[in-house]
Amino acid sequence: MTSLVRTFLTSSLLALALSTSACKDPDPNAFETHVTNIKDPAKRASGFTGLEALVKTVVSSENKQARLDEFCEKVIPALEEVWPDAPEQHEKILLLLRDVARPEASGIWNKALGLDGSADARKRSMLALEGIRKARAVGSFEAVEAEFKKLIQNPKNDEGSSEEENGRVRIMMAEALGAMRDKRAAEVLVLSLTQPREKQPAAVHRIVATALGQIGASDDKTVDALLTVTFRVPDFATSKNVGVRAKQALVAIGDPAIPRIIDMLNGKHEEVQKLAAKASAEEAGLDQLNIAQTAASILGAMGSPTAVDALLAIYPQKDCVAAPVEPKKEKPDGEDAAEETPADEAIAFAQLRAVVANALGLIGDPKAVDALCLCSLTSKNPGDMFEILGALGRVGGSKAVDCLNVAITTAQYSDDAVEKDFIFEPRWNSARFAILAAGPEDLSKIEAAMATASSNPKVKKELETWTAGLELAKKCKTDKECFLGTLRDSNADWFAREKAAYEIAKLADSDPKMATEIAKAYKVRNPDARVTMAWLPAKMMHNKPCVECAAALQAVLEAEKLTTDKMYQAAVLLARDSIAKLEHDDATATATATKK
Repeated sequence: MTSLVRTFLTSSLLALALSTSACKDPDPNAFETHVTNIKDPAKRASGFTGLEALVKTVVSSENKQARLDEFCEKVIPALEEVWPDAPEQHEKILLLLRDVARPEASGIWNKALGLDGSADARKRSMLALEGIRKARAVGSFEAVEAEFKKLIQNPKNDEGSSEEENGRVRIMMAEALGAMRDKRAAEVLVLSLTQPREKQPAAVHRIVATALGQIGASDDKTVDALLTVTFRVPDFATSKNVGVRAKQALVAIGDPAIPRIIDMLNGKHEEVQKLAAKASAEEAGLDQLNIAQTAASILGAMGSPTAVDALLAIYPQKDCVAAPVEPKKEKPDGEDAAEETPADEAIAFAQLRAVVANALGLIGDPKAVDALCLCSLTSKNPGDMFEILGALGRVGGSKAVDCLNVAITTAQYSDDAVEKDFIFEPRWNSARFAILAAGPEDLSKIEAAMATASSNPKVKKELETWTAGLELAKKCKTDKECFLGTLRDSNADWFAREKAAYEIAKLADSDPKMATEIAKAYKVRNPDARVTMAWLPAKMMHNKPCVECAAALQAVLEAEKLTTDKMYQAAVLLARDSIAKLEHDDATATATATKK
C-alpha cells in the first residue's frame, strides 16, 4: 500500500470517527436532549441542570416566542410525567415554569397549590402562584379560588415565619386572580375583603382591593365591600393603605360604582352608616361630614360628570354670601330657636367645601363654575380657598377666568390664618390658575388684572413666576405643535410646560398619542406641575383606556420608587388614580391565555 493510499485511508477513518462521535454527542441546545435525561432517574439531576441553562438562554434570545412554544410542546408534558416521582425536583420545576411564564403550565401549578402547614408546601404554593400571576394562567382559576377559600376559612396555614409574612400566600392568590382579569374572582375576593381584621392582616385587604379593581367587577356587592372596608379595617396612614387601595379600585370600576358612592355621599348607605354609628359610639370621631368627604374624594378621582349634580347638592354655599345683620331674637317659650353654627362645625363645612371643590375641579364640568365662583373669595381660609381657585383653573373657560381675574386683584387670606407675607398669596395663585384656564381671547384680561395686582411689591415679584407660561400662550395661541415642543423640552420652564399640557389637552382632546406625551412629561421637577401631568391624560381620554399613558406614568413611579420626596405625594396619588383609569383590561390577552 502506497503512502498516499495509507494517508487517504487514515484521513477517511479519522473523519468517520469524528463524524460518528459528533452524532453521538447530544445537542445541549435541543430540548429533547434534556427531556431524555429528566425521564431517566439516573440522569435526572444533570437533565434539570442542562434545562435550566438552556431556558436562561431562551428567555433572552431573539426567537424567544418560537422557542417557548417548543418548550411548551416538548418539555411541559415531560415535567408533568415526572412530577409524581421526583419530589426532590419540584422546586426546580416550579422555578423553570415561573421563568417561562406560559399558561400551558397550569396543570403542574395546580398540583403544586395547597398548604398543609409545612414549609415545603408553602414554598411550592408561592412559586406556583408567582408563575400563575406572570402567565395570567386562567387555567388555574378554579384551583386558586378553591385554595383561597380554604385559607379564608382556616387562615392558620398561612402563617409565616414572621408577622410580615403572615398572609403572604393569600396576598399572592389575590395578585394572581387580579392578573387573570376574570370577573368570576369577585366572589372569593369580596369574601376575603369582608373578613375582620383579627382574621386577616390588613396587607391582604390591600391587595384584595387592588385585585377587585383589576378585574373590574361592578356589582353592588363588590362596590359595597370596597366602600366599607376603609371603615371596617384599621390600617396605617400611608399612601398605599386599605382606604387608598379601595379608592383606586373604585376608580378603576368607574361609572357603575357611582350610584352607591352617591348614596354614601348623602348618608343613605346603610352599612356605612352603621359603621359610622359604631365608630361614634367608640369616640372615633366618624360622622357624616367625614363620610361625605370620603365619598366626594372618590367621585373626584373618578372624574365622571355623572357625579357633578350630587356634588353640587352637598357643596356648602350658605356662608359664601354675607347675610344681613338682624337683631338677636329671644327664644320663644316652649320652642327651639335657631342657633349659630358652632366654630368647629364651620370648620368641618369648610373642609367639606375644600374636598368637594377639588372633586369638581378634577371632573372639570363647566356646570360647577357658578358655585365655585360664589365661594371663591368669602372664606379667606387657605384650606378651602386654594382648592376653590384651583378648581376654577381646572374647569377653565372664560367664565372661570373672569372669576379668577377678580381674585387676582382682591383675594386675600385672613391675617390670622397665615404669616403676613402670605396674606395675598391667593392673588398670585389665582394668576397661575387663570393663565392655565385661559384661551387666547382671555390673555389680555389676565395681563390687565396682573398689572393692577402688581401695585403690591410682594405680589408683583411672585407674579413674575408665571411670565414664561403667559408668553408661551401668547406665542403659540392655538398651535398644538408649538406647545408640544415646550412640553417635550425637559429644560423648559416648568410653568410653561404646564401651560403647554393644558393647551394640548384642549387642542387634542381624546388623542391617545398626545395624552401619552403629557404622561411622559410627568417627570417635570415641580410638584404642582406633576399633579397636572398626572391628571390630564385621563381627563382628556374621558376615562377610556390608554395603555401607553398608563405605562409612561408607571415607568416614572417605578424609577423613583422609595426616593420620591413627600412634597410629590399628591402627584403620586393622582398618578395612581389615573393609571387605574387608563390601564387597559386586556381581554384579548386573557382570551388567548384561555385558549392555550
